[in-house]
Amino acid sequence: MTTSSIIAVVGGINMDLVFETERAPDKGESLDAKSIAYFPGGKGANTAIALHRTSHTKPANTDATIKQDDGSGIVDRHDIRVFMNSAVGDDQFGVELKATLENHGINISGVQTVKGPSGICCVVVEIKNGASRGLAYQAANLEWNASDPHTIESLACGFRPDLVITHLGIPRKRIEKILETATKAGVDTILNPSPADYLVITTYKNVTHLILNKQEAAHLTAQEYADLATPVGWAKAAAYFVDKGVDNVVITLAEKGAYFATRGEKKGKIDAVKDVAVKDTTGAGDTFVGMYAVEVIQQKKRGQWDIEAAIKRACKASARTIERLGAQESIPWLDEIDG
Repeated sequence: MTTSSIIAVVGGINMDLVFETERAPDKGESLDAKSIAYFPGGKGANTAIALHRTSHTKPANTDATIKQDDGSGIVDRHDIRVFMNSAVGDDQFGVELKATLENHGINISGVQTVKGPSGICCVVVEIKNGASRGLAYQAANLEWNASDPHTIESLACGFRPDLVITHLGIPRKRIEKILETATKAGVDTILNPSPADYLVITTYKNVTHLILNKQEAAHLTAQEYADLATPVGWAKAAAYFVDKGVDNVVITLAEKGAYFATRGEKKGKIDAVKDVAVKDTTGAGDTFVGMYAVEVIQQKKRGQWDIEAAIKRACKASARTIERLGAQESIPWLDEIDG
């Protein structure tokens, strides 16, 4: 049995209600959608699925449940074991959301079931260009608490994770505590501050990798969104986070790719994949985070860190995601990324 790497994810789990429309309605305007579909989603859950899919080839029978573990957290054939931490409501959505994660071999012992509704997100997708907008009601996600916020092992069934990924679908103060606990334990962290919220400045020194889009970067640096339209703006925003203590900053730029900067003064831009048939941009950012995290783990095993290679791989995976409708179902498997 090979030693597997452990990644703990802390973030929201939602059911997405996806509306396809010719265009998003303007203020005060009502429009009819062309279709509606329900898809499991939530940034935390999407990232967990992305971690699994981008590190495994597509199984012959995708309807079959992928074996997780026997309660010990040990999985025979998987190099990466994923532990999800969040909460769902005691409703039918909650049952479905947990089942989807479990069917992907993800450990859901950290997914709590609380009284009330599960998180839900209304996603509006424009048919012509695949642009999406989401409005989430976090509901049960706001009730999640770590079983022991002072030990990082509590996020992975008592095992020490090699990497902790956090999103802000969970209340900010709890995420800040997790990042602090991980840093004290010497565990690398990824923070995707979405939905964007104010963060205590001292939190940034506990972030190994900060991955965010232009809107989130503008919000957290108190810049105008228009300022993030140029390389000068990207560099200024990235430098802000590096100055606050972040080791690696990645600002995703949609069809333009991504800009990065590190504490080692390495910086640059990686182009996006060209000629992509965009169907739905939902889940692209979560796929990026998941694939980037897989690169972090795999490169660490080889004793190296090439941020440019990680971003290029994450851009490829994200490009595959936006070619299909929905978040989790559109995330590519390992053997689909280069297709």
